[in-house]
Amino acid sequence: MPITNVIDEKAMRIFSTVSGDFSIEDIVTAISGSVQDPRFRPGFHILSDHTSVGTPLTPTQAKQMLAHMETLSKYLRDSRWAVVTTKAASYGMFRMASVLAERIPMEIQVFHTHGDAEAWLAGPARESS
Repeated sequence: MPITNVIDEKAMRIFSTVSGDFSIEDIVTAISGSVQDPRFRPGFHILSDHTSVGTPLTPTQAKQMLAHMETLSKYLRDSRWAVVTTKAASYGMFRMASVLAERIPMEIQVFHTHGDAEAWLAGPARESS
């Protein structure tokens, strides 16, 4: 499976690694599997490492992923998802996803380094308007 998730209850985080090419089915399975895991709690934050991705997420996949995430919004509401990537196309797709994720509502930010992603996850949440 090109997507692996590790749940850290103490840190209240899901650590996800995406490598190689993936399908929308892989994405849906990984997301659903995380929220159905008995260790998962609403409000957990996500740190995804996409530095070894093959073909980046497509616009269609991004929309399908977010539509699926919207069905799980009661679990993902007020969570943050930090994506680390070094590919320009992946960076752009997740910037688009961050705008679309507002309907969940969930914050998504994309970073070039793990340090920046960790700092954002550890920082204060944005204020709701």
